[in-house]
Amino acid sequence: MIIINIVSLISAAALLPKTQPKKGVAAGFSLFELLAAICLVGIFSSIAFGWYGGNNRNVIEQVINQRNAQEIVSLGVYATMGGADFVVPGDKQATVVKLTGGVTGQQGMWKDKLFSLANLRAEDLPGALTFVNFESGLLLYDPAGQQL
Repeated sequence: MIIINIVSLISAAALLPKTQPKKGVAAGFSLFELLAAICLVGIFSSIAFGWYGGNNRNVIEQVINQRNAQEIVSLGVYATMGGADFVVPGDKQATVVKLTGGVTGQQGMWKDKLFSLANLRAEDLPGALTFVNFESGLLLYDPAGQQL
């Protein structure tokens, strides 16, 4: 019923004669109408930017966690090549915590070299560990974040 009324109002408005602006008066928007349109565009764009920014937060956190996992695995490879004793059999988290504390290389060119993840905070570990797998005493990077 409401739609029919709206359609009849629109068709009745189309039948009305068009009024011409008075001579000397320019047809266009008033300052008030222009400011109202600018305000509406500003409100809608702030809502859109807020919505768009909120969706990226999860992606940013995932990328940070993946980067931390890559750093953990890289340092684990170097520490393994240096003969550092940091692997806790069967416990990925304890192995990484031991690596973050720092371990010393025992052989080759990495002898007496300190391997440490000093910049990685303890609260960053759970997110990063979802992208790290632990197989046969080796830390492996898993970009999909699936644990074996």
